[in-house]
Formats: sequence, structure tokens, C-alpha cells
Amino acid sequence: MISKDFLEILACPLCKSDLRIDGEVLVCTHAPCGCRYAVQDDIPNMLVEDAARPCPKCGENRKWEPDADSLTCPKCGEKFVWQRAGTRAR
Repeated sequence: MISKDFLEILACPLCKSDLRIDGEVLVCTHAPCGCRYAVQDDIPNMLVEDAARPCPKCGENRKWEPDADSLTCPKCGEKFVWQRAGTRAR
């Protein structure tokens, strides 16, 4: 189990939002992002490419496009883009 102190310093690597614990998974609290990071043996795998990336509209796993810092749903076309210029994700 991840301690609350450790959880407080972790952030979603994609959108920098807080994370919450859902069983054995860390879930991004920013709904448009919603990445889910697996935890095994109390060690979180914080790699976006390994995360589950469910689409908030249809639930399909979104494709990670690292060059564009974006997630795109192959089913409904929903796109989430992280803005690097210090602004919050949209």
C-alpha cells in the first residue's frame, strides 16, 4: 500500500494533477486525462506509455502520442492535449 505521505508528492506525469488510490491503481484526478497507473509491490509504474488511458466519453483506451503530449481515442476521436507552457491541461 502506498502511504499518504508518498501519495502527496506524486503527480500525474502527463498533466501534473494529483493522484488518488483506487485499489492497486493510482488514478489521475483530472477527469479529461484520467490516466491509471498500476502499482505492484508498492511501486507505482508512472510511465504514461504503460498506463491505462481510458477515454472519458466512451471508455476506450486512448493512444499516447508522446511527441504531441496528447491522448487520442481511436473510437470517438476525443483528444486530450497537455499544454507545456505552464498552463493547465485542457
